[in-house]
Amino acid sequence: MREKQSIEAMSQFLKALSDSTRLEIIRRIQGKEHCVCEFVEMFDISQPAISRHLKVLKTAEVILERRDRQWIYYRLNEAHPQYGIVLQILKGLESEPALSPACGC
Repeated sequence: MREKQSIEAMSQFLKALSDSTRLEIIRRIQGKEHCVCEFVEMFDISQPAISRHLKVLKTAEVILERRDRQWIYYRLNEAHPQYGIVLQILKGLESEPALSPACGC
């Protein structure tokens, strides 16, 4: 039997997905981990802005991080109770070509 999520947890989950930049972040990390510097290049926005988006996704536990020396890599949290919903949302999004990182990470 599936565990029920609290209203607050579901609200945080939906808020995390309610921004186009965050949706694009989760779309891009669906198949491959990415670091902050890659997102800065992809979106052409500041590192602090990317970090704020990642924090929202981490707080909602939609993404996980992995540290490797000075780099932090982000990936989807496959254990999230609403992971299936995330996949359905991603399936419905238009696909854009992924950019290759030029940050040296």
